[in-house]
Amino acid sequence: MFQTHKIFYILIGVISCLTLASCADQYKIAGNSSIASLDGRMLYLKVTDGQKMSAIDSSEVIHGRFNFMGMMDSIMMVELCMDNESVLPLVIENGNLTIKMDNAEQRVSGGPLNDRLYHFLTRKNQLDNQYMELSYEEMRMMMKGCSPEYIHAKLAPRAKELAKAIEDMETSFIISNYDNVLGPGIFIMLCNQYQYPILTDQMKYILKKAPSSFTNHPYIKEYVKIAKRNSKLLQVQDSH
Repeated sequence: MFQTHKIFYILIGVISCLTLASCADQYKIAGNSSIASLDGRMLYLKVTDGQKMSAIDSSEVIHGRFNFMGMMDSIMMVELCMDNESVLPLVIENGNLTIKMDNAEQRVSGGPLNDRLYHFLTRKNQLDNQYMELSYEEMRMMMKGCSPEYIHAKLAPRAKELAKAIEDMETSFIISNYDNVLGPGIFIMLCNQYQYPILTDQMKYILKKAPSSFTNHPYIKEYVKIAKRNSKLLQVQDSH
């Protein structure tokens, strides 16, 4: 049986990768939501402590507004959560941050790492949506009576093109952010796409070029160890 390793969705396992020069700095996060169902609900900033999620701050949504404020010793990647449900990722960095939440968009701004993160996520979401649209187009063509062969011939080239564009964007972003919390965070997002730890060609390429500060990240190191163990189990099974 394959070993599984619980690594939480996109970025929440990434903690304290960059220490600030001062002993402690203050963060302020102002949130605004036009989603009526959030009023009266508690929101939490959470990080992982081993395999467990821990809240480091909380705020109640009142008339669409919520705020977080506290002291930080280092830049952290966290998740904004409602109960145990992840809402969005963000970087707690020194300065004033803003969270905007509505039915059309969820975004964090303020601070260079958050700006860089959401510029990437916006571009990636655009490509992801284009890729998903191909599935809808496939269904429409099937309902019109098109043959599977015709549908494949029409849609497969575009699907392959989009998949490569998404992978290249992910790889480039991680490599350019090896030295901060964003690189490990997006890499962990890739890991979470799979039911159990495996090493894809994309992951191997990223790890091969990565500095030791990246490969020694505790969550990445553990994931790679289990993925290699799973690979050996697969080889044993295939030999029988």
